[in-house]
Order: sequence, then structure tokens, then C-alpha cells
Amino acid sequence: MTKRMFMGSLFAALLTGISATAFAGDIANIQPVGFSADGKVFAFQEFGMKNGKVPYSDTYFINTDTGENLEETPFHLELTDKDADLSKARRQNLTAARKQMDKYDLLTNPGLIAAFNPPTELGSPMKTIRYTTLATDGLARGAYTLLLGDAQVATPDACKTLNNHVVGFTLQLIEKDGAPNRQIVHQDKAIPADRGCPVEYRMGGALVYQPEAGRPVHIALILALSAAPDGRNGRWIAVPVKP
Repeated sequence: MTKRMFMGSLFAALLTGISATAFAGDIANIQPVGFSADGKVFAFQEFGMKNGKVPYSDTYFINTDTGENLEETPFHLELTDKDADLSKARRQNLTAARKQMDKYDLLTNPGLIAAFNPPTELGSPMKTIRYTTLATDGLARGAYTLLLGDAQVATPDACKTLNNHVVGFTLQLIEKDGAPNRQIVHQDKAIPADRGCPVEYRMGGALVYQPEAGRPVHIALILALSAAPDGRNGRWIAVPVKP
């Protein structure tokens, strides 16, 4: 795979279109930050307007070996002052996260945006995404397909007053380099406290990064839709995949 290929400007433009107009409620935007040189760390920023009024921005740093957040991350920020806007929230949040970004040299290794699956695209599949790992104008190389499913989990106490059925998710790699495959990538056992009360999930995108040495790292971007009084709130989950 060609090293450090990047289509971030296109991806950012597309993702910026995922706003609160996609569903009733608050659907976060997302912007990938990048990978560490060895592929062991991946970061992304999500941002939006909470309740249509409060700008927020969160930057996540993911250990791609474990799928967990790095210690002392993510960086959360909400602004409630009168002159607050989304630009200010994003800048302040990225400033807070800059030390970690520089530590892992994330801006040097953006990776490849291999697929994008916005909820605003009519007819877009919600539960699968299929992509190749090399951007080329020739014949496509071996394909990869990710399949999203529901996982039955206990309803968190904070969600028991809702009328909606709270669910977790499973993720499988069902095609690897063009061949059928059955690899369970992730299966929820419980709902993390910071995920809210999720009632639905959809595939949002996939990134690929090839370190100079070692296995390639794929990242599945999953949009978790949680029940809210005014509709559904959407937040992003990055799941490492190592075929």
C-alpha cells in the first residue's frame, strides 16, 4: 500500500454535512486527526451544537491494540459563555489535545479514507461497508467488508426511564482481501457510560493505515444514535480492525 495517502479534505467536506439536520436531535460531525507512525494510536475529533445552542468538541485518542481510550483522554469541551461558537470550541479543544497530537506525530500520518457512508445519503447501507485498501485508478484490489449487528446488553440505570430499547453492537469482518471471512472484531458486553442510551447504530466510514513495519490498521467509524427527548443524538465510535 502506498504510504500516507490522504483524502482528508474531501472527507472533511462530506462529514461537515452531517449536522443536526440529518435527524431530529444532535448528530455530531467528525474529523479524523491521524495515526502514530507505528499505527498503535489513532485520534479523531467530533463536534457540534448540543441542543442546538451549546457548542462542544471532543478529541479521542484510541489504542488500536486494545480499542480503549488512552489514559487521560478523551478531551471534552463545552462552551456556555454568550460569545461561544463552534469555531472557538474546536480551537480550544484541539489546543488542549495538541500535546498528545504532537507526542504521537499524528498529523504526519493521516491514513487513507477508504470508505464513507453518510446517513444523509439516500439508499446508503446502514449495516455494511465495503472498500479496498489502495487508492488507484486501475483495477480494484482485494475488498474488505464490515458487518454491523446488534448486541443484547443490560439497560443502564440512566436509560431505564426511556421507552426505547437500548442495544449494544457487534462488528464482524466478513470479507478479507476479496475472500469470505468470519472475524468478530467487537462485541459489546455492556454500554459505556459516555455512550448515552443507544437505540441504533450505523456504519459511517472506514480508514486504513499501513505502518512501515507491521500489520495494516483499519478503523471502522460507527455512528451510535441515542434516544433523546427531541429525537436522536449521534456520537461516533472508532473501532480498530486488524485483518
